[in-house]
Amino acid sequence: MVRRISIWVAGLVIAACAQVPSVQPQAVAQEAPAADYGFGVLADLAGTRWHGEPGEADKAHGQPADYSEWDWDLGGSVLVNRHVLEDGAYGGITYVQLSRTPGVLDYVYITSANFRTTGTFTLNPDGSWTAEEEVKGLPHVLKVRSTGRINPDGTMSTLSELLGDDGAWTPGHAFTYSQTDAPLPDLVPSGKASE
Repeated sequence: MVRRISIWVAGLVIAACAQVPSVQPQAVAQEAPAADYGFGVLADLAGTRWHGEPGEADKAHGQPADYSEWDWDLGGSVLVNRHVLEDGAYGGITYVQLSRTPGVLDYVYITSANFRTTGTFTLNPDGSWTAEEEVKGLPHVLKVRSTGRINPDGTMSTLSELLGDDGAWTPGHAFTYSQTDAPLPDLVPSGKASE
């Protein structure tokens, strides 16, 4: 039961990070400094709010929908994503900043379930993005990796995988996000550390 809950919560790591849209191919040389590349289309997320519907397999296991919103902080040097599950049982904050590598953004994700992750988003030339993160404080889950993209209809699709302490990658969560004006649900944290 603890492993099942750990995997479910770890998959939620992607709920915060999975809302990052793809970057359209740019005519920027690989050698360009990071300041010239910037946040790409991620900058357009500031001031937006999203509603994420879980995929059918996740719905069958009771996965709630996700809400998130994006804003700038620290004078526009950090992009912040706050997210809360529809039922208020879980949420997190992701801080995204430029790295010294063009097309790569660093992030840290802090959760209401008392675990955190650190990782990188790679903005791919084909318009997709990839993320890989190290998980700290969540039993049985070592890493999460994900892929995603903005679809032609303006929705965002994401898919994740989890690396367990047994060395095997297993399916994580699939979400489809749409922009919304609905407010984030109230977070009702348990105040307990994950087991």
